[in-house]
Amino acid sequence: MAGLAAQAAVAIDNARLFQAAERAKDQLEERVRQRTAEVETAHEALRQAQKMEAVGQLTGGVAHDFNNLLTVVTGNIDMATRALDAAGVADARSRRALENAMKGAERAAALTQRLLAFSRRQPLTPKPLDVDKLVQGMSDLLHRSLGETISLEVVTSPGLWRVEADPNQLESAVVNLAVNARDAMPQGGRLVIETANARLDEQYAAAHAEVAPGQYVVISVTDTGHGMPRDTVARVFEPFFTTKEVGKGTGLGLSMVYGFVKQSGGHVNVYSEEGQGTTIKIYLPRLMNEAAYADNEAAAVTPGVEISQKRETILVVEDDDDVRAYTVDCLRELGYRVLEAHDGPSALRLLERQDDPIALLFTDVVMPGMSGAELADLARERQPRLKILYTSGYTRNAIVHGGRLDSGVEMIAKPFTYAALAQKIRDVLDAGSTGRILVVDPDPTIRMLTMDALSGAGYACEEAATGSEALGKIRSAQGRYDLVVLDNNLPDRTGQAVASEIRALHLDLPILLASTSDVERLDALFASDDCTRILGKPFSSTMLLEGIGTLAGKCAPSHDTAEE
Repeated sequence: MAGLAAQAAVAIDNARLFQAAERAKDQLEERVRQRTAEVETAHEALRQAQKMEAVGQLTGGVAHDFNNLLTVVTGNIDMATRALDAAGVADARSRRALENAMKGAERAAALTQRLLAFSRRQPLTPKPLDVDKLVQGMSDLLHRSLGETISLEVVTSPGLWRVEADPNQLESAVVNLAVNARDAMPQGGRLVIETANARLDEQYAAAHAEVAPGQYVVISVTDTGHGMPRDTVARVFEPFFTTKEVGKGTGLGLSMVYGFVKQSGGHVNVYSEEGQGTTIKIYLPRLMNEAAYADNEAAAVTPGVEISQKRETILVVEDDDDVRAYTVDCLRELGYRVLEAHDGPSALRLLERQDDPIALLFTDVVMPGMSGAELADLARERQPRLKILYTSGYTRNAIVHGGRLDSGVEMIAKPFTYAALAQKIRDVLDAGSTGRILVVDPDPTIRMLTMDALSGAGYACEEAATGSEALGKIRSAQGRYDLVVLDNNLPDRTGQAVASEIRALHLDLPILLASTSDVERLDALFASDDCTRILGKPFSSTMLLEGIGTLAGKCAPSHDTAEE
């Protein structure tokens, strides 16, 4: 009996071991199936990301070439319109033809801008944003876009984190999503825009290419439309893919949203069921270090087109002959002295041959051989205070990193108009400038004539009759002056002595020292000071403005105070 009991116990143990082995085998097989599914999902996400990146590279290159063509087209239409205005021609048919041509070119420019958005090549201007405030501020615009048959509900989230994004592009993205939702509800329906804080974990990030785990602000746009099948959802962000009828859409709206969000370091996801509706979620990274940002006031826009009063010299570098010719014509019409080059090495040779400094380098970003950024670095080695303005229809990564323009970089996107170019050039040249000049001369008549000439050139003037009065104004102004016109023969001390005291207060405040005698001696004395120029008396208005222009090129005031 004991033997039978032992055999039974062994059989029971074997059965238990077999069952445990079977369970372990089943668990292992299930884990293998799960892991295989995860790997396949990750590979599929990676393939999709690589496909979108390849299409993005293609569309970005096409947009660059197309923007060059559009710059020439819009520029010449603009020039033809201004020529009709100048000639006083009132031919309604010609004007209507030009207006229609310009509208077509502007629509084409908007199309290329969407291509750049998808390819993640548009220059962004990110800033700290309260997404709730931005969405609420769009309510009126969204109501008008949706029409009367669709109800709009905006659900905000108390304590919503702030994000860092370009507000204009985020508004465009929300409008694009709303318009797509409207088109999916032809019989009317309901659109809900909701904001919330969210955290994407490592498991979610592993299943989605180009998604980093972390804290995000999510904007959800939900409609009650007809929804989409799975194969449509898989292609919804591809450029030019659309389920709408021919002529009803470009297929670039959601592509633009995808490119903008990815360029901003975020993520987009689509949830859709046929007959039920669609939810598209935009995830933007939480702004973690808001203290690094200072509030910048919006720059004042100068109305109209400003003609150069100082005839500053601008070096234009552009490899496209037609774009360069249009740009040069515009700048010369605006009163600038213009030099031109077709590539970086030619521009550097021109720069080295100039006796007087160049006020601005206006260069394309993407050029064969030497990029605009490389040219700017080499040009500033030769002329450290040279101001730079870039232009491009496709920046690649030359001056845009992490989805934003590099610090201190100024750029105007192609295609640009005559008025836009005039405004941007003036803004860059006048950056950091107060436009105020202190005129120091004991003779009231000479002071008045000098101030009249400067006022005619657009400067605001203040006056002083003695060296002590001038120094008192400069000390109290705390860097308010852009330049001092200083007579050498003052009643209380020489202008030379006052200039030395000014230099002790401000390292780079430009000084135009006027003298009836000892011009050569003063020239030699101040030869090492790039921010001081000697002007012989008597001088004309032209000589005065040329002297200021030369100083502006050599010495752009930062109003730094000399160390004690």
